[in-house]
Amino acid sequence: MKPMKKMTTAFLIMAAAAVSFATGAWAKEMTVQVNMTQLRATPAYYGAVVATVDYAARLQILETKGSWAKATDPKNNKTGWLHLSALTSKRLTPKAGAKSAPTSVSTGELSAAEKGFTEQIEKDYRQKNRTIDFTWVDRMEQININPQKSVAFLKDGQLIATEGGRP
Repeated sequence: MKPMKKMTTAFLIMAAAAVSFATGAWAKEMTVQVNMTQLRATPAYYGAVVATVDYAARLQILETKGSWAKATDPKNNKTGWLHLSALTSKRLTPKAGAKSAPTSVSTGELSAAEKGFTEQIEKDYRQKNRTIDFTWVDRMEQININPQKSVAFLKDGQLIATEGGRP
């Protein structure tokens, strides 16, 4: 191929990539796979809530940072961060008329699965270790921490968050 044709071909490829990037065609689409999740101002669980997103919502993923994704919800035109465990690449559809969207797993199960601990593993472990009292573990699983209280705790203790920088 002649040098001029190579330069023209390279220019056309770069121009197509630039147009694709500028129009957002590069953004990946993913679906919310939990009953409800929140878009946050920072990639951290204590980040301020920007918007709430329901099961089966399709989001445009703009970037990822660790286990967090920055996404835009085209339905309400809000952008924020959410944990990747709340997303799937599959297209999901809620059942018509359902008050609560169907989910294959709960948010807690997703969190446990992230750590390699599933409901089946817990069941097997409990059967093999019948003398262990799981009362306090079960109670701890029910604790919900208010994001504002988490931020206050971090500031009071002068702690630096591992994800999302300072609160």
